[in-house]
Amino acid sequence: MNDDIQRADPAYRRRTLLLLVLAAVVAAIALAFTQRWLYAQALVADPAVAARQLRAWIGMSTLLAGASLLVLAVHAWRQSRRALRAARWPVPGVRVIRDTRVRRGAAVAPIVRWLRVCAMLCVVLAIAAIAIGWRIRTLPY
Repeated sequence: MNDDIQRADPAYRRRTLLLLVLAAVVAAIALAFTQRWLYAQALVADPAVAARQLRAWIGMSTLLAGASLLVLAVHAWRQSRRALRAARWPVPGVRVIRDTRVRRGAAVAPIVRWLRVCAMLCVVLAIAAIAIGWRIRTLPY
């Protein structure tokens, strides 16, 4: 095995960190507004109406989480296929956020296997989340 190192791209690392921080801030703000909205609904709305709205929100959130897991599964499977074709990890042409040892040949097989197991696990979890979300949304009120 070759001991090449693929050097990190500092600009890509900064952009990734910025996007993660921004996503965390947006999630915290959304959570605060959702909590405030739920509290207001609990005070004003009829309990049956509040329960229906809450069930609808939980169902949609679960469906969206399942869809996100499917997207992640597709991405992991495609990356594993690219790594297998190139017999190299990280795949040629990608930027990395930290210095990464380049693996070639037979050393790529465990990474491909791991990516495919994770992709299949994501598909199973996505199917479960979508089924549960659909069931929650279609429960009789």
